[in-house]
Amino acid sequence: MNKISKIIALSVLILALIGISYFLYNKWLESKMGFVSFENAIEQEINGKKYIENKEVRLKFAIPDGWEINKDKIGLSMHSSNFIPFTEDSFFIPKEGCWIEIYTEQQKEGSNYDLNYSYLKDKIASNYCSRYQNSEQKICEIGKISGLDGIRENNFENEGENQGFFTSFSIPYNNTVYSFYSYFFGKDKDYCLEEFNNFLTTVNIKK
Repeated sequence: MNKISKIIALSVLILALIGISYFLYNKWLESKMGFVSFENAIEQEINGKKYIENKEVRLKFAIPDGWEINKDKIGLSMHSSNFIPFTEDSFFIPKEGCWIEIYTEQQKEGSNYDLNYSYLKDKIASNYCSRYQNSEQKICEIGKISGLDGIRENNFENEGENQGFFTSFSIPYNNTVYSFYSYFFGKDKDYCLEEFNNFLTTVNIKK
């Protein structure tokens, strides 16, 4: 094999290795993206207060006193002991009691796996909620949890038998979207709003 042939063969080999490395990197990245499981989240008690910690996303928060939790592959939900759903189909919308959901989704900013990470960052940076400042109902607001900027958005249901609103607080940080949801319907909606706001103050995302 002459010198030129060796150079060509080496170049082909290098390109093949680069292609394989790129393919393997994308497969690894794909395996890391998406909702993070809470099945192995740690439950602990500190000074009589129960906490949940998901070390994979460096998230920790308190469980409201007497509430029941459900951990699964895509997140965690918890509800008060007196929770009764409004209907069987809408099992998370309360007729009585309170319900909170927590999800964390790993995304890659600027990639095909950037589903809403950059979108949320842009909404926060552009003070998106200012357009609703004269609204009678608080559609959204920018706030902080654990020292990190996030956006709280409300969706009001003002018609029908069970009036109230849905709320979400989302934080895009370190290629992860942290989302907290609650539903304020039924006879305990004012109490549940207070419980949700108190819950948010316990959230800790390690930097």
